[in-house]
Amino acid sequence: MRDRGPTGRPPFLLRLAARLLPEDAREEVLGDLLEAWDVRRRSEPLHRRLGWLLRQPLAALRARRRPTTGGADGPSGRRPAVDAARITRRSGFAFSLLDLRLALRMLGKQPVLSIVAGLTLGLGIPASLIPVHVLTVFENASFPVDDGDRIVGIRNWDLETSRPAGGTLHDFSVWRSELRSFETIGAARSGDFNVHSPDGAANDVRGAVVSASAFDMLRVPPLLGRTLIAGDEAEGAEDVVVISEDLWNGRFARDPDIIGQTIGVGRASHTVVGVMPQGFLFPWSDHLWLPLKADPDDYAVGSGPYLLVFGRLAEGVAHAQARLELETVGARLARDWPETHSRLRPEVVSVSILAYGEPAWGLSMTWEMLLIQLVCLAVLMVACGNVGVLILARTATRTREIAVRTALGASRPRILSQLFAESLVLAVGATGLGLLLAQQVAERAAEILAGEALPYWFDVGLGAPSIVFALTLAAVCAVVAGVLPGIKATSPRIQRTLQRNAAGTTVRFGGLTTALVVAEVAISVAFLSFGAAAAISFVQDRTSEAQIDIDGYLTASVLTPWFEPTADEAATHRADFLQRIDRNHLELRDRLQAEGDVRRVAMGSQVPGISHSDQAIEIRGRDASDPRRERALAGRVHVDFFRDLGIEVLSGRGFSQADVEAGPVPIPPWAVPRVRRGEAPRPAVVVNDQFVDSILGGGEAVGLQLRYAFRESELAGTETGVEDYNVWYEIVGVVETFGTNVQNPARGAAVYHPVAASEVHPMRFIIEVADEPSAFIPRLRQLAASVDPELVVRNPVTLREVVERQRTQSTLVTLFIVLLSTTGVILASTGLYALVSFTVSQRTREIGIRTALGAGARNVVATVARRAFQQLAAGIVLGCLAGWGLLSLMADESEFAVPSVPGLLSGVCIAVFLVASLACLKPTLRGLRIEPTEALRES
Repeated sequence: MRDRGPTGRPPFLLRLAARLLPEDAREEVLGDLLEAWDVRRRSEPLHRRLGWLLRQPLAALRARRRPTTGGADGPSGRRPAVDAARITRRSGFAFSLLDLRLALRMLGKQPVLSIVAGLTLGLGIPASLIPVHVLTVFENASFPVDDGDRIVGIRNWDLETSRPAGGTLHDFSVWRSELRSFETIGAARSGDFNVHSPDGAANDVRGAVVSASAFDMLRVPPLLGRTLIAGDEAEGAEDVVVISEDLWNGRFARDPDIIGQTIGVGRASHTVVGVMPQGFLFPWSDHLWLPLKADPDDYAVGSGPYLLVFGRLAEGVAHAQARLELETVGARLARDWPETHSRLRPEVVSVSILAYGEPAWGLSMTWEMLLIQLVCLAVLMVACGNVGVLILARTATRTREIAVRTALGASRPRILSQLFAESLVLAVGATGLGLLLAQQVAERAAEILAGEALPYWFDVGLGAPSIVFALTLAAVCAVVAGVLPGIKATSPRIQRTLQRNAAGTTVRFGGLTTALVVAEVAISVAFLSFGAAAAISFVQDRTSEAQIDIDGYLTASVLTPWFEPTADEAATHRADFLQRIDRNHLELRDRLQAEGDVRRVAMGSQVPGISHSDQAIEIRGRDASDPRRERALAGRVHVDFFRDLGIEVLSGRGFSQADVEAGPVPIPPWAVPRVRRGEAPRPAVVVNDQFVDSILGGGEAVGLQLRYAFRESELAGTETGVEDYNVWYEIVGVVETFGTNVQNPARGAAVYHPVAASEVHPMRFIIEVADEPSAFIPRLRQLAASVDPELVVRNPVTLREVVERQRTQSTLVTLFIVLLSTTGVILASTGLYALVSFTVSQRTREIGIRTALGAGARNVVATVARRAFQQLAAGIVLGCLAGWGLLSLMADESEFAVPSVPGLLSGVCIAVFLVASLACLKPTLRGLRIEPTEALRES
């Protein structure tokens, strides 16, 4: 006979012993025997091993006849032949590859349980990673260059406003010349630039004005030519530009002779001196770089262009040392320039904190992030508890197997090791699949946000810290879902009861399990109500017809770049800039209207197809205690907006220039004009006919007054309070509804405020074109460049693209909500299924005796399912209360068109009851089919 380890083919006598055991215990007991055989093979002589092997079949026969005589010596006082308990205690909870293989087999025996539990953990564990992952990405972000982690940000923090201070040109000059803790210090300022073509068209390119030292700091050699040098910053030096490989590849078709060519950037011509390699987009997501030619002497102290300042720490210098030197220099500047620097505190921060303007402690110390993480972990523990209920129910049905293994000498740690292996395989496998899905979602999100919300040096992929955290959560979930139920199922008290009664296990669901099932049902009802409302609103959006032809319009934002004035220009610069904006917008509108392919052109901050600000409305004269919060979309439009788009005025009048001159320039935190204290508001607003129908309930609207019902929480972070917005506006006209809310026409009630052409920057244009709108984009850029070479046309898209993009986003959000809601119902149903199955397995003998004594089907059903339906009823009641609040909040605070709340909740409750009842049906029928003789024989 050849020795075989636990991973080889078992010896014949061990296989024979396993065949003599009950079928439901063969694989697990064989694992115990193989582990004991492996230990003996390495530590005992051949004759002892052979004697041990010969005793196993006889021991298996005794265990089969008396499976519940567990213990070290059994009730007869004779020591079992298998000494696996002593061997297993020595190794504790360690498990081998055989345990993992057996775990996979056990999970395969119950695929429904494995799939549900895997789905629960596969969604729960990655979802709980979101706060930690965001913090990890934010805190570990650094430039992908040589020793990028030694590049830090340098800034001033305004102690009075608790915000980063602007105007750091003088500070940059001082820091660069005096700080010795930094090897190199560079600065950059991003913006939009027009790159002109020979045909006169201009393309909007994100670029940056940078110091030449920034390239020295980054140590990235150019792909072609050279980078910027100090001489490029000198007054009178030739205008040069460095471009990215993407710009060279797309705009200039990888022209090999690009170095030395002259291209138009804004108003001036620049010579291309270098091309940077793929992936270099410093400091944000920029594609061209111009030299910083600003002279600090031209600006007053504390003024000038706002700069992002970066520094590379010198070799051997720690952050603390650099911070100390910076504070010393900052103290001297506060003494020299007390008017501007006495309230400033210089700081050394990470590049991500510098880019986003966060406090020096970043995101990691905010209580909101901590709260979100705690909520995620709490939800995950609820999910683990549900999986634990399923595993406990399954473990309870394996009491015969556990009893046989105990009779053969397997210790409690050995059995728990196997149960832990099963839950660990499930948790790790589900986590792996969940992480793959999370990685795909992160990559997709990075593609969507690239160049807009995320800098190029942010890597949103799952790194080692996030993966380690996920695997740690998987191990914790394995303990919660596997070991804790196993400890309960294998407790000595239960084993002693088994020895006395030999009538099955006495494992019971306690109060915690009951609360868990009730909570899951309640959560399912609440979230399914929310998901159903979102789905209904989504279907209504899809079937609603927009009030305009979305195929015929083009939208774009038009921006006139702002440059900080020098000391000599400061007095008149703002007024000149506002005049320039006014001239550019009006002239571009007039030139567009003169085009033969253009039917209509209009301007505003919010135009059809673009999201409007959704605000609560109060109507003067309506009962202030009315619990309803009517909501309308607020927008600001040019005084000629309705005339230019041909929108009919149904009653009253449209806007006039006098309405613009009646009050101050609005400074909106969103889309609503802010009124400064002591100044008269602009009283005139225009509403659409949908506002009259849905909010006023019909009738005459002209002459009524309205205001915005802001709460203090909605104004958090602004420099004003509720009293600044407590302004009544008079409705002077009603216009027809014209695509205010293309995404959801049913929620299209709108209020319009008048603005002048210079008061919205950037200004949104909406252009109706006779032919294909996208084909007009090059002509739009050409006309804008003819008005002003620096006039940027940002993101020109067709209205259909805007609507489809918003619909795609709403589709993803709706699918996510529905998926979570459905998952909650599945989890609750599986919890009830486990409860009823557990009851049937526990009370098999009782049900058989009841049936033998003449109990009817109704009595058996009450015995089996009473507790489950009590928990179901309690959960539905609690879920209705939570769902009512959730739907009310949804109706008040979102653009979803929420249907009748009582009707929706009734339908959801019926659906949850039916699904849960179906989940309880199978184990209940199994209880009805129990034959008394079979029940007594099994006991």
